[in-house]
Amino acid sequence: MDTRAAHTAEHAFIGSLQKILKRTLSVRKVEHKDPYNIAFIRKSEVELDFEKITCAEKEVNRLILEGRKISHHSFSSLQEAKNVFPTLRANETRLENADTITVVEIENHDLSACSMEHVNNLSECIFFLVTSMSMNGSDYEIRFMIGKNAMDEAVRITEKINNICVQIGANYNTVEATIKKLSNEREQYHNRLKKLTNKLLVDIPVRTIDNQNMNLITTILHDMDWRTIQDFAGEKILKSRTIVVLVNMVDNDMASLIFARSDDINLDCAKIFEELGKDENMGRGGGKPNFINAKIIGSKSDKVVEELVNRSIKFTSS
Repeated sequence: MDTRAAHTAEHAFIGSLQKILKRTLSVRKVEHKDPYNIAFIRKSEVELDFEKITCAEKEVNRLILEGRKISHHSFSSLQEAKNVFPTLRANETRLENADTITVVEIENHDLSACSMEHVNNLSECIFFLVTSMSMNGSDYEIRFMIGKNAMDEAVRITEKINNICVQIGANYNTVEATIKKLSNEREQYHNRLKKLTNKLLVDIPVRTIDNQNMNLITTILHDMDWRTIQDFAGEKILKSRTIVVLVNMVDNDMASLIFARSDDINLDCAKIFEELGKDENMGRGGGKPNFINAKIIGSKSDKVVEELVNRSIKFTSS
């Protein structure tokens, strides 16, 4: 990868973003990692979305096609450079002790103080492609490619879009609407699943151990909403003298388990589950003394629930 071209393209990209946002940006750093590059922009200074990124990306490629020239200007200090170029973009902390300040000018587009090497014409960048934008701490992390790497990646993206179209029964013109429809349908089905899960949970009969003044809530569910189950368990153990053992069966003979108890019961759920695991090869998990999550073998669910209940009763009665 030609880092000179990549860094020059980054200058053009930031210059385009500045025009869109109508303000000077501070690029904290730029990393060049073949085949991609990353620009870090402070989130506190600007609000970005991919629509703005795409507009800037399009302009950079237009400037590349136009073959905008790159010029260099030398100054003895950053202040001198700013006197000549008031709109100059510069990382002042990094340049404050520099003996010479070099200003890189992209013809009628951008001015930036930079000590790195650059190409002489934007056409040497060939093609510019932003592949992603994400948050990294307090920075926007914008990944981009140039030249042949960018072209190859564009082809891969097109191939991926076509594969997605085949999978969801759409074409290039309808793929976004189809995905939105599928997402809405998924949300509707998920909400129905949560309601069904909650109904099954609230209908669980509570088993009372009279001689210990203790309530047991146990059941085995099939393909229900796990988050709803977790929330239910968390709510139930807020009530006094309560133990919860819930299993959710899923595919491939696997199941998720919650074993929890209220704070007024002297019971170490994690230790009991660990000891059961030593006796039975039934899964793994862990957590706190009052609440554990585990993955267990589905076909052993009945036995696991029975053992956890029996050991809990035995431990609390001793």
